[in-house]
Amino acid sequence: MKHLHTLFLASLALGVAHAETTPSVTGAWKIAIGANAVCQVTLAEDGSATVSAGCQELTRVAKWEVVAQKLELETASGETVGVLYPKGDTYAGTRFSDGRKLVLSR
Repeated sequence: MKHLHTLFLASLALGVAHAETTPSVTGAWKIAIGANAVCQVTLAEDGSATVSAGCQELTRVAKWEVVAQKLELETASGETVGVLYPKGDTYAGTRFSDGRKLVLSR
């Protein structure tokens, strides 16, 4: 039993260390879609996402989550809209519907 307790404490410490190195993604961002459209998106702590009015390119985005170091943008029903990977202070990836590049920056 003591071994399990030690193992639990070690894994907890690793989780805390990992959380400290993962940048916070909550707050206001600019998102570029392809080479043209730039919209404002806000990622809330509760996992919801709000896209600025008039951003026809990402109207379906309603939620976000970080899974295995990648940021996933999702519809309200949980369908993945795009996956972005950390690149310094930004996130970059593609939109599934048409393969257009997505770049999230502050």
